[in-house]
Amino acid sequence: MVVGIIAEYNPFHNGHRYQIEQIRKRIKNAAIVAVMSGNFTQRGEPAILNKFTRAALAVNGGCDLVLELPFTSAVRSAQDFARGGVNLLKNLGIVDILAFGSELNDIEILKQAAERMNDTDFKNYLQDKLNTGISYANAVCQILSNLTGTVEKYLRLPNVMLAIEYLRALQSTNIEPLLIPRNAAQHNDKILHSSISSATSIRNALYSKSPDWGNISKNIDSKTLYALKSADLPIIEYLFRPLLTKIICSNVNELKNIYGMNEGLENRLINAIHSTQNFNEFLDFIVSRRYTRTRIQRLVIHLLTGLTKEQVKIFDETHYARILSFNQRGRELIKEIKKSPLITKITRYITSQAIYERSNIFKVYQQKLSLDIISSDIFSITHRNIKLGQDFTISPIYCP
Repeated sequence: MVVGIIAEYNPFHNGHRYQIEQIRKRIKNAAIVAVMSGNFTQRGEPAILNKFTRAALAVNGGCDLVLELPFTSAVRSAQDFARGGVNLLKNLGIVDILAFGSELNDIEILKQAAERMNDTDFKNYLQDKLNTGISYANAVCQILSNLTGTVEKYLRLPNVMLAIEYLRALQSTNIEPLLIPRNAAQHNDKILHSSISSATSIRNALYSKSPDWGNISKNIDSKTLYALKSADLPIIEYLFRPLLTKIICSNVNELKNIYGMNEGLENRLINAIHSTQNFNEFLDFIVSRRYTRTRIQRLVIHLLTGLTKEQVKIFDETHYARILSFNQRGRELIKEIKKSPLITKITRYITSQAIYERSNIFKVYQQKLSLDIISSDIFSITHRNIKLGQDFTISPIYCP
């Protein structure tokens, strides 16, 4: 039995290990395939460690094979993040079950919510709510609360909505869901606990002037601790000057074509660069009741990579699987995967020179793959020591 997980492992911690242990308790001899965000996360932030390191730490923590969730799915809304991960797992042709966590431990309520989101009534209600100026996430929570009778505060918990989106995406597959109740800390809990803390609280602790390594170490394994202690942590502020340059060198029509640039947001961005002095001020200038900070952060990364609306339409229908890390059992799983391309050595599929040529002869999957590489180089810019081209210099990591 092959079980899939869609995750960020930012960083891998005891809560992730608990999920894997629960899977193995419920499904004997399960093989676990994780689909993991690359160097940028769903919130549009640089990951705390590079994707190869995080993948190897996940294999060390119990996964058998870790594949990269392409940039064009990873840095998207919960709906697109879930759909991208599920589609990748489906196209492997070997995955039987998708395991995921939720603060709401009732699969039937979650399934009901997933089904209602496909109703015509839901879509009509959603448009009415959006017309009032509230964000998409708030609108969805309000409508689902009314349609399902679920208390709205439960629907607002991050992993509840993500679980609903997983169930929606699974409707078009033969993959079965496995709900693992979340243990202890919630996804965005900012308090560092003594055993299981959220990734958010661990990251916050790492960025403090004097990280509390004693308490941090209680939440992660020794290999993750070593990686974090020796890490050159990303600083998102480093993207402010490239962002200014990108906007200054773009015309309005070019900005309008960027994915996520809707309803005149391009004008807000232009106004923001003339009114702010750093990255946080820039975000604060644009954030509103309608546009959340997360949405604007994703928009910034889409702008820096040049991801357009037309590209997204094409790329969402294009699939490949890129291997980041694996163990011996993972190696056996790789042999069972029938779909192609299955990417190991990246230069067989795309070269560093081709990234800069942006040739029109690219196959669609190569165009999509190029954005994974470009986003990795932008990720490198968020560090004190810039190391471009790591996609071409680091091979998938085997963990014996």
